[in-house]
Amino acid sequence: MKERADNLERDFDRLLSAYRDACQAPEPSPEFIPMLWARIENGRSWTTQVWKWANGFVAAAAAASLFLVLLQMLPRHSSDFYGATYLETLADHDDDQALGEVARVTVPAAEGPGQELPKR
Repeated sequence: MKERADNLERDFDRLLSAYRDACQAPEPSPEFIPMLWARIENGRSWTTQVWKWANGFVAAAAAASLFLVLLQMLPRHSSDFYGATYLETLADHDDDQALGEVARVTVPAAEGPGQELPKR
C-alpha cells in the first residue's frame, strides 16, 4: 500500500512539473493588481445592476401599496353616480311612481309549512 501511495505521489509531482513547464508564469508588473481589480469589478457589474433594479422595484411596490391604502381610507361620497345605491338614485330623480313600486315589493320574513306567499 505504501509503495502504491508513493508511486501516485511521484506521478502527481511529474504531472504538476509538466504543467508548470507547459504554462509559463506571467511576469508580475505594476499593473497586475489594478488590472485584477478591474476584472473583478467587471464581473460584479451585472450583479450590481440587478440589485439596483431589485431595490427600485421594491421601493415602487411599497409606494404603490401605500397609495392604494390611502385610496381605501378616503371617505366615499354617497352622491356619486357610481357609488349610489339603486334606491338613492330613484330618490334623486323624484320619481314617486318608481319609488312606490320598489317600496311595495315585500319579501316574507319566514315561510313555514302550510303558509302561502301573498298573491300580487
